[in-house]
Amino acid sequence: MPSTTSDIYDTTSEGGIQLAAGVDRWVLHDDHVHLAPHLDGQVPLYRFDAELMPFVDSPKRGALVVIDMQNDFCSPGGWTDASGLDYQACREAIPGVQRAIEAARDHGMWVIWVYWFNRQDLRNLGAPTLYSFKHTPDQQGIGQPLDRGRVLTEDTWNTEMVEELRPLMRDEDVRVEKVRMNGFVGTDLDQVLRTQGIETLYFTGVNVDQCVAMTMEEAYVRDYACVLLEDACATSSPDYCKQSVVFNAKQCWGFSTTTDKFASPQPV
Repeated sequence: MPSTTSDIYDTTSEGGIQLAAGVDRWVLHDDHVHLAPHLDGQVPLYRFDAELMPFVDSPKRGALVVIDMQNDFCSPGGWTDASGLDYQACREAIPGVQRAIEAARDHGMWVIWVYWFNRQDLRNLGAPTLYSFKHTPDQQGIGQPLDRGRVLTEDTWNTEMVEELRPLMRDEDVRVEKVRMNGFVGTDLDQVLRTQGIETLYFTGVNVDQCVAMTMEEAYVRDYACVLLEDACATSSPDYCKQSVVFNAKQCWGFSTTTDKFASPQPV
């Protein structure tokens, strides 16, 4: 019998409030949110400590998303550095991303690397995107040369992952080459996630207030469960920019937590 609208917000037999009426329904309890009630008794489930609410889920439904941990953002001589911004602030995400990758491997999750990889001729970019990286005539924008290569351009040092993370990349990991701040636009990210049965995304990377936030918000719009790993994200923007993303992550888009809590969920 198909679910009806009246099922939404109804009290379930377990005592929680049902959110949505399909297989992807959640159940809201006083002290946690159950993201996979349809898997009760079928697979191991774990309780992850998070804000605003802890949640219960199967790690097998999850994937770690690593966004833009590239030389142009995180290394000396990259675009952020050459633009006079604080690339060292972006590097603050590296230890957290390392911890998150280790935890994701332990959980048996996919690791998905999402990163800028623009065409040599820049035909994939429109004026608004080009302007966001070139605010003055003398600033080097996407595709223009720096000492180590061309800004955010395919097959250059600039688009490579930072040295500390390259050894953690595996052949079986998913790699998504993007051409906008939003990792879903113009890529096969959504198709990969759907075909692999991934429903919950754990977000890391830089800049947390730009590419991470835009990709996370898009995932939320597409009905993925979204979790921001606060200490595995960073930005060269002022501190309040990250604070705003953390606020929205737990108030609007899903959940916010830390890498330590991500690594140590409790079985239920």
